[in-house]
Amino acid sequence: MKEHLTMQQLEDMGFEIVKSYEHDNFMTQRRKKGIIEIETTWKKTGEFEIQDLTIEEINCEPFTPDEIKTLDAILNKSLSN
Repeated sequence: MKEHLTMQQLEDMGFEIVKSYEHDNFMTQRRKKGIIEIETTWKKTGEFEIQDLTIEEINCEPFTPDEIKTLDAILNKSLSN
């Protein structure tokens, strides 16, 4: 199983709960900080299922070439594996 952030770690990082809900055999909690949203889902048995990352669209932000290179390396890392 891949390592994931715990709810305490997300809270310590400043992510706030924006939604919690149950569906089928799962429980999901969505946390947000700025433009980053982390959604964590567990089976109702308590077993971790998945953690998704969403980044909102950013408009009109000036980015340096080095910042774009860093973001590309982080956000597109799964494309190079």
